[in-house]
Order: sequence, then C-alpha cells, then structure tokens
Amino acid sequence: MEPYDIEFLAQLVGRKVAFKTDSEHSGCWHFQVSLASGTILRVAQSLAQKAELLGTEGVELPEWLADLEEVPRIWIKADPCPAFPRGCEVAVEKDCLTLLP
Repeated sequence: MEPYDIEFLAQLVGRKVAFKTDSEHSGCWHFQVSLASGTILRVAQSLAQKAELLGTEGVELPEWLADLEEVPRIWIKADPCPAFPRGCEVAVEKDCLTLLP
C-alpha cells in the first residue's frame, strides 16, 4: 500500500459509504450478507500485511498468502441489515465501497 493511499483513506474516517452490489461483487462477503451502508472507522491492514505479521510470529501460512497484493482495506461499521440487526464491523477493499454525499 502506498503511503498516499493510507493518508487519503485516513481522511475519509467518519464518512458514510455504500457497499457495491453489482455482479462484480457477488462473491464478496458484504454482498452475500446484504450489507448496504456504513461508516468508515479506520484504515485496516492489507491481507498481505497481516500475512507478513503472522509469518514473523512463526505461524505457518498457506502458499496462496504469499501471492497476495498490497490492496488497501478499510474498516467499516456497517449499518444494521437482516443478517446483522445490530450492525457489524468489517474490513473491505476500497473497491467494494462508494462514498456517499
């Protein structure tokens, strides 16, 4: 993740977002549980960063984790939906979100 990505995403904390629902996101967890919107809480570690951290702790990682890209993820407080009537918190890639006005 580039430093400018982190800085830009950090400026979005507190903004409302909508989860994308097009066919490109049909495999995403947010789509499968029908999350619709939420609020940005913070920038989260990418999966590659988490894998690197686990590797330094001596945890043996599956091979597919070595091929992960540094895709920025954002921690969201999702609004209530039928699957989560009290809402939930989830980290998603920035491409899964649309900023709301």
